[in-house]
Amino acid sequence: MKRLRHYKKGTAIVLCCFGSVNQQAKYEALRKLCTAQFLDTDLFMALSSRSVLNKLADPELKTLPEQLAALDRAGYQRICVVSCYLFPTEEHQQVIKTIEGFKAFSLSKIEHTSAIINQVKYANRILAALNNRFPCMKDEYNLFIYHGAPNLDAPGYSSIWYAESLLKNLSERNLTCSLEGANPYPLLADTLKVKFTGAEKVRLIPLLLVSGNHFENDVKNIADDLRQCTQVETAQAISGDRFCLLDLPEVKEALIEQTSECLLKLGASRT
Repeated sequence: MKRLRHYKKGTAIVLCCFGSVNQQAKYEALRKLCTAQFLDTDLFMALSSRSVLNKLADPELKTLPEQLAALDRAGYQRICVVSCYLFPTEEHQQVIKTIEGFKAFSLSKIEHTSAIINQVKYANRILAALNNRFPCMKDEYNLFIYHGAPNLDAPGYSSIWYAESLLKNLSERNLTCSLEGANPYPLLADTLKVKFTGAEKVRLIPLLLVSGNHFENDVKNIADDLRQCTQVETAQAISGDRFCLLDLPEVKEALIEQTSECLLKLGASRT
């Protein structure tokens, strides 16, 4: 096929994430990490949030369809799309749909990773690391806060349920709630306050890859509300001024391993 002669470049890796107006540097740090790990590939980034793209106004940042089109036009033979989403909910499913659409006409070989907490081995490793990093004394609690999805039949909720279940099984002092999904904080607030009354401390742990607007607004609002009944602190930062999952070593390791597996499927070299 004559068209194949235009596909002369090797392997591209696309980090696909939601994006963040004030914490985009965390994703850039991940990009640098992957660049150092996968030397024979070219690294790119795709953002799913149009509002973030508009506010950042960076010509190098594109949506996933735009990025895939550019890489196909550039003649990359292999494209590995890394899904930088915690759970396989709607954002991750959109990644899959976009890739399947491109496979219908592109001669590039395109594969994608799973969401971060999808395979049990990564879920266990990450959640156990969180439990070990934030042990609770007798009169302390952890409140893990995840984003959530709007519909109960949404893909990915089984991963969310498993994460909630495992965290609670690892310690009776681990509790969970969402920002805007099932088990939302406003609905659970009164019950949580009864449980926390008399506690020495409650630690809020955002299950967010980067702690951007949701951290600055929603998590801080939850902290202010719970201070009516007990002392509240947010999880200690691993790097920078706030905690986020993308700084957790086990999350970085999972992303690197998933990328390696994706490259293997493509028949590309990891080095």
